[in-house]
Amino acid sequence: MNADSIITEQMQLAQEPWDKAMRTLQNHPEVVAILKDLYSQALPYLIKGHGISPIHHIAYVVSFMARIVTSEGLSPSDVMRGVLAALLHDVGIGEAGLPKITEEMITTAPEAESPRLRKEGIAHRREHMFKGVEIPRGLLQKYHLSKNEAATILGIVGTHDNNKIPLLEETIDRKWLLRPGQEDWLKQCHWEADALWMLSPAGILVDLKRQGEEDTPENRKAKFNFNFGLHRAIVKVYEHAYSRKEMQEFGFRDGLLYRSKTGYEMAMEFQRQVRSC
Repeated sequence: MNADSIITEQMQLAQEPWDKAMRTLQNHPEVVAILKDLYSQALPYLIKGHGISPIHHIAYVVSFMARIVTSEGLSPSDVMRGVLAALLHDVGIGEAGLPKITEEMITTAPEAESPRLRKEGIAHRREHMFKGVEIPRGLLQKYHLSKNEAATILGIVGTHDNNKIPLLEETIDRKWLLRPGQEDWLKQCHWEADALWMLSPAGILVDLKRQGEEDTPENRKAKFNFNFGLHRAIVKVYEHAYSRKEMQEFGFRDGLLYRSKTGYEMAMEFQRQVRSC
């Protein structure tokens, strides 16, 4: 399949989650209006990065984020900031021009290759987040957002993959992690929305195709379990970095990275789906 066909397929796959996000946000018409317009502005960047971050990945994250922020009772301003950040979080991937290095690529590589892959994996994450801030800063100007609103959106975009970096480093540095309590709650919601893609049927299928594996129930379950394990591994990083009291403030549910009731319930639903295959 050539690039144009892949892009067309991804845009078609994006339609269902995008429509679902719009329905979820029906009580926020001003947010829907900005989302629709901003999507057209961001699309060229999403197309450029489609080989690493599929276009429908963005639509799914927007949909998951819309459900979390509306169900968890966030303010209208946070609903707006949250879903706009979800739309923009990967616009820098195509501009970064670095290969995606997954945790599974590292764990299955020969031992001699592991240090190089870890280094490249960190570089990819940092570069695409850096580029991801440069691009939205220009795109957001037309919407007359307050400085605080724009800063919050750019803050999420510029740090959204930080939690994965300690998995690739030899030591754990708290600078990559969220803070306990409610300080980084909107970043937490985005982290959950982004991570849910890894558990969704659409996300698992992308992973299987990327690794050249057949789409079978057994392979879907194996991939789901691996990604589920990554979510637990990230929480283990937090356990090493924070005290028991601070971990209680985080309130991670069932040893997974989900703190919101909504995000956790969606993760459990995906688990039930894959187990019934």
